[in-house]
Amino acid sequence: GGTHPRRRPPADAPSRGSGQAGVSPRPRRAGQMPSAPDLKSDDYYKVLGVDRGASDSEIAKAYKKLALKYHPDKNPENKEIAEDNFKTLTEAYEVLHDPDKRKKYDQCGKSGISGGTTYQQADEIFKTFFGTNDPVSMFFDDEDGGPFRGGIGGPGARVFINGGGGGARMGGMNFGGGMPFDLGGMGGFPGFPGGFGGKGGSKGSQRRPPPQWAMPPGTTVVVRDLSKAQEHNGKVGNIQGFDQSKGRYEVDLGGGNSLSLRPTNLTQQCDVKVVGIESQPELNGQVGQVLSYSDSTGRYSVKLRQKLASGRDCVGLEPSKVVLSPGTRVVIQGLSNQQFNGLMANIVETDHEAMKHTVQCQNGKMIKIKFDNVVC
Repeated sequence: GGTHPRRRPPADAPSRGSGQAGVSPRPRRAGQMPSAPDLKSDDYYKVLGVDRGASDSEIAKAYKKLALKYHPDKNPENKEIAEDNFKTLTEAYEVLHDPDKRKKYDQCGKSGISGGTTYQQADEIFKTFFGTNDPVSMFFDDEDGGPFRGGIGGPGARVFINGGGGGARMGGMNFGGGMPFDLGGMGGFPGFPGGFGGKGGSKGSQRRPPPQWAMPPGTTVVVRDLSKAQEHNGKVGNIQGFDQSKGRYEVDLGGGNSLSLRPTNLTQQCDVKVVGIESQPELNGQVGQVLSYSDSTGRYSVKLRQKLASGRDCVGLEPSKVVLSPGTRVVIQGLSNQQFNGLMANIVETDHEAMKHTVQCQNGKMIKIKFDNVVC
């Protein structure tokens, strides 16, 4: 009935819950998710549910899972709350996947990051990430980004695999990774008609998205430089599709009016950043939206988000003075190697220091060219 003194464990005995004897508990890996995502948090890392040391691939994986789960199309019962959640998590991703923004955020918090993210911007980031205009309908499994359907990988589709084991991506979708490879003209893999098939590639699969170098449906564009039907110049419309056999976009101008137009007669209305202006340095770093482009002047008309001291908010800029975002579809111009001029392309990466874009061309080749060699 007496008590016994507690025995002290030997020095080499494992601590409680540490596993095998003599083996220290495995240290927590940098980038491991510390907790469930918290969309109400003011901390971008907590919003995505990742550690502050998370790798780019871990951030992308977390964003993909959450974006599919919280997209307003998946939550129609409370669209307003869904849009707020979607904006919050996309803003977190947009900052943390950008090395410069992430560094500023880590040092200064949100005060080091200018502006916020609108729903329209969040939706564009979402579409660019997945490389299609309707990612939600492509995935059966919202939580894990499981099998997807549709005709991903149409004629000449190309899959790129990120360096450092980051995984492959088509548009922005991550797979497992090694070297780049072409799908050529394959619409899918054997046994999966119409693309990667859920349920064995069943009949009635979704319509194939446009090729990666073409603007996706829903893109806002302005008509320009038509010589015969000049009354349409300056009209704003939306891309409905791209006919590869004709090399033309179908553009809805509203009111039941639509046109079939060449890429060189359209300008994508997208956000850009102003750089390299020596005569007006206050313009550098400004963000604005492309309103139009003129072949005759070789300049964009850009509406700035913030007015200048003069009160002006619209400026004319050469292509060399604007930075287009990755995912922007462009037409190549002005190269000494004539085989590339006039080709459509998709901006894959931007080198701000060298002032060059890496673009994936419609002929399957990837090249690095100066800012002034592309027009959106």
